[in-house]
Amino acid sequence: SSIARSLQAYDWASSAMTPDVVVIHQSLAGLGPVLRRRRQASGWVFLCHSLAHEEYLSRTQAGRTALERLRRTFNARLRRWCERAVMRRCKRIAVLSEFMKRRVLITHDVPESRLHIIPGAADPTQFRPPDDPMEVRRQLHLPHNQVLLLTVRNLVPRMGLENLLHAIEKLGEEARDLLVLIGGEGPLRPALEQLIRDLRLTDHVQLLGFIPEDRLSKYYQAADLVLMPTHELEGFGLVTVEALACGTPVLGTPVGAIPEVLARLDSALLTDGSDATALAAGIRRILRRFRDQPGEQERLSRKARSLVEKDYNWDRHSEQLETILQAACPNFSSNRGRG
Repeated sequence: SSIARSLQAYDWASSAMTPDVVVIHQSLAGLGPVLRRRRQASGWVFLCHSLAHEEYLSRTQAGRTALERLRRTFNARLRRWCERAVMRRCKRIAVLSEFMKRRVLITHDVPESRLHIIPGAADPTQFRPPDDPMEVRRQLHLPHNQVLLLTVRNLVPRMGLENLLHAIEKLGEEARDLLVLIGGEGPLRPALEQLIRDLRLTDHVQLLGFIPEDRLSKYYQAADLVLMPTHELEGFGLVTVEALACGTPVLGTPVGAIPEVLARLDSALLTDGSDATALAAGIRRILRRFRDQPGEQERLSRKARSLVEKDYNWDRHSEQLETILQAACPNFSSNRGRG
């Protein structure tokens, strides 16, 4: 199991030294080491990307039989217990957003003084505005005469992709010049393929599958608008800041942490809800704004890039993380081993 393997790895690493700080990214992997009573590190830090039991429930089906439902409930509660046990033994807990901070406080009842927000980030040298968007489209074999909408998601129910397809269908004639690109893989793909056929959207929606890291920035650069149609549990949304770093505006639902980033740019980049009607209205509104207000898309593009350069880059993220590591262990030095 991951618990046993991580404990074995921790014992091996700590046999030669006592670490100043141990950073945990996943509660099941961190449970064994954090419960170990010997060779304890001076400081323990948990980087919470999402709540384990909520992520598990969002990725699994309820089950048809009582036994399947019972097993799912048990597994969710086990993950919740493991995560709580780990968090309560950590000196500092880092989360990606104010939304995640509230979720941790409500779910695990840890002291608020231990919680710190470190937003996600994008590399502004990798994700940057294109010199020529049409040339990028040519390289990706994408049409130059259509409005490109892009979303990059795990294909699971909480991402709101089914609502997005219904929203495109609701646009009717207004969708005739749209091409929606959906990047990512997941268990929902067969259902999405069927829904695309049922809604007669085969000319307007393409499932791209997994997009390699070295091509991801090009898709952001090629798009006119990136969509975040999330239905629930958006702890941060790395896609948002990656797209903004490329100068591509993002339209998102008011779910989870999405408003924490997009509201800083323009309230028009937030839909009124996560249902299909709200998504359709939001897409219609922002595209009309781009069409009717010359220079508006370029203005948002510049503002988006500036926001990432200021607050959502890895240098800023690293500085905040070092501060937390030093708080967890006064002996920790970010300069150790440099030069």
